[in-house]
Amino acid sequence: GAIEVETEDGRVFKGSHILVAVGRRANTDGLDLDKAGIKTTRTGIDVDDSLRTSNKKVYAIGDVAGGLQFTHVAGYHAGVIIRSMLFGLPAKATTRHIPWATYTQPELSQVGLTEAQAREEYGSKLEVVRFHYSHNDRAIAERKTRGLIKVMVVKGRPVGASIAGEQAGELINLWALVIANKMKMGQVANMVAPYPTIGELNKRAAGAYFSPRLFESGAVKKVVGFVQKWLP
Repeated sequence: GAIEVETEDGRVFKGSHILVAVGRRANTDGLDLDKAGIKTTRTGIDVDDSLRTSNKKVYAIGDVAGGLQFTHVAGYHAGVIIRSMLFGLPAKATTRHIPWATYTQPELSQVGLTEAQAREEYGSKLEVVRFHYSHNDRAIAERKTRGLIKVMVVKGRPVGASIAGEQAGELINLWALVIANKMKMGQVANMVAPYPTIGELNKRAAGAYFSPRLFESGAVKKVVGFVQKWLP
């Protein structure tokens, strides 16, 4: 009853079941899009950055537009084309601030650049901040301490966040807001989170970014030393 899968590089994986995730493709075959001058692709409809098709009077949004196939992306696309269609405002769709979540146990979530992508794009300018669930009192109380938040930061500004752990899909919301609005780690650190919550992990992750600067900076040490020496 065992199953073995051998990959092209010779590795062998053994298990009891196989899960096949083949994805999905937009069903456009019956729409006669060619008659309207709308170009299609292998996965759906060809669109530009503003989600406009090759027929300038027609837009395409959601899964059919290719790219990330999430319900929340379709909702985001709708907001983009409404600005363009109803108000005549320039609007383009981007994916850098789009979060995704995988509802495994523990959950996985991501927004912006991964660590590998950020290193490739920013090189030595990148700082990676990590904060473990095991330091969160709510996680300890509920015995769900297996997890990690990782934030990719460039010049004080987050460019990506990865989370594995309890409620990762909820925690990523804050980092999606931060990246979409180009906020800085200081603004996250200034947030007051209710105690004890899993959500406090985000604030603590931001604090972990500043801790080395506070305790390793020579200038800070001098100021602290002066204050301690001369003030009552």
